[in-house]
Amino acid sequence: MGSDVQTEVALMRRLQRIAALPAEGLSMGYEVEACDLLIVQDTPALRASGQRLRQAKPARPVWLMALGGRLSDPTQGPAPLSEDAIRQALQALYAPHAAEAMPAASLRTRPPFADQLRALLAAHEGQAVLSLDGVDVLRLDFAQSTAQPLHSARAAADNLPGLLGPGFERLVLRVGDTAAPGGDAPRLPLTPLLWQTALRMRMVPTPIAPLTEATALRMTQWPDFRVLAHRHDDFRLCTLLLKQACTATAAAALLEIDAGAACAFFNAAYLSGYATVEAIETPLPAPAEARPRSRLARLWRGMRGGGRRRGDD
Repeated sequence: MGSDVQTEVALMRRLQRIAALPAEGLSMGYEVEACDLLIVQDTPALRASGQRLRQAKPARPVWLMALGGRLSDPTQGPAPLSEDAIRQALQALYAPHAAEAMPAASLRTRPPFADQLRALLAAHEGQAVLSLDGVDVLRLDFAQSTAQPLHSARAAADNLPGLLGPGFERLVLRVGDTAAPGGDAPRLPLTPLLWQTALRMRMVPTPIAPLTEATALRMTQWPDFRVLAHRHDDFRLCTLLLKQACTATAAAALLEIDAGAACAFFNAAYLSGYATVEAIETPLPAPAEARPRSRLARLWRGMRGGGRRRGDD
């Protein structure tokens, strides 16, 4: 309670590391009554709110978070909680839910995150919630092709790709979830948001699953100009891939552009549904043409043959 989305994401990553629980073992909740643990920003006003919440439900722990992320339990004094104490508390809270969490093992059989999004984009129906490190960040509406920031993510609405891109591998999609963003949450165009998120994944881009270095893509349509603004090389890549399927490495070589920029473009085009995978045949190497023998070669052949024959010159 009382923190922004960057602080929440950082806290969740820290708790997940300490708790050593399954990936779905911890998640951020915003309905106070449904939470097993409350973490309150350590300010005078919120500290008083935390005390009232603790009195209303004494069995539920309420921790305070100071600047720098230090956690403490007021019932145990002002000293910060050790990692061992945090781990024991989180594992004890998780234990009653362990049996319910067993089906989560089936998550391993889910298609890659990019393919989940592509299927929903193509269907033009349904809703989902996108979370980062257990923190709900966006409500996605595929019928309207919009995204709405949730809760404290509203403060980061102007730079959501910068928040989501570096954590791309840790994004989770919950299809069918209808979390309410609130009436004042802006509606952002979904496809440009996905495109820009893919461009901001890493300083050195690598293909997103299921793409590999050997994957060839072909553009199926010209992208929304909002995703290509002021990126001349992306226009050139679009033009090339509308004409022929190509791998990122080959496209970079053909257009003489940075290979990392081409890879980032491929990620963006695939994730946002503008490109499809297409098989390409690897041409067989052309047979080497017989080169005429040099004068030195003819001389050496003549020497090995016991002398030069007429017509070898």
